[in-house]
Amino acid sequence: MPRHITYLEPFFGSGAVFFKKLPSKVETINDIDGNVVNLFRVIRDQPEELARLIEWTPWARDEYRASFDLTGDPLEDARRFLVRCWQAFGQVTTNSRGGWRHSGTDKFNRALELRNVPANIFKAAERLKTVQIENKPAIELIKKYKAEHVLIYADPPYVWGTRTFRQHGRATYKHEMTDADHLELLEALDQHPGPVLLSGYACPLYDERLQHWAKRTVKAYAECGRAREEVLWINPVAAKDVMAPRLF
Repeated sequence: MPRHITYLEPFFGSGAVFFKKLPSKVETINDIDGNVVNLFRVIRDQPEELARLIEWTPWARDEYRASFDLTGDPLEDARRFLVRCWQAFGQVTTNSRGGWRHSGTDKFNRALELRNVPANIFKAAERLKTVQIENKPAIELIKKYKAEHVLIYADPPYVWGTRTFRQHGRATYKHEMTDADHLELLEALDQHPGPVLLSGYACPLYDERLQHWAKRTVKAYAECGRAREEVLWINPVAAKDVMAPRLF
């Protein structure tokens, strides 16, 4: 990654990149979805309790259905969100109660997928010990962290027109972004004086606005295993430091 002191990830989601990178001196992760933020706060602050609950959670249709109902208890709501993430078929970022993933004629035991989750909770808790966790609009934080020493890695919701899986016309994410929202985001990122890395599917909207940025492409797999082209856009500051960061 480009040299930096502070790391900001304004669209945290599952934190796939964050958990692979080395720790920075100051790190802030953010997601506008309160379920995501609550989960990682509980992992940081109550890993033992969450791991125990997940260890004894059955892979059951009734558990999956109940997981959409919030209780107001952060620990139980974190457990339910994890159940929703692991047991859902397809997208789980909306409130849509899509299909429950279960074993059938494919001869694969889905319940085994939860076996390693408790151990992974402890690993994530260790990594999150010194991290600041926010629940704010991404652009608000991008502007707040406007400094040369701040590296921003942004992985926003995919532009609608680039998606292969659209849930029969319904939103794929709980907090969607319009094309206008994406342009506002690109403007804010382009004005950032420090290094910026931005990921997404190949998109004319991004290419046109970020013509002066470098980019690299990699093969990725979207929903249902379809091959796609994923792009990492690299702002001029970051491009001077490292031309091909390995994030994927």
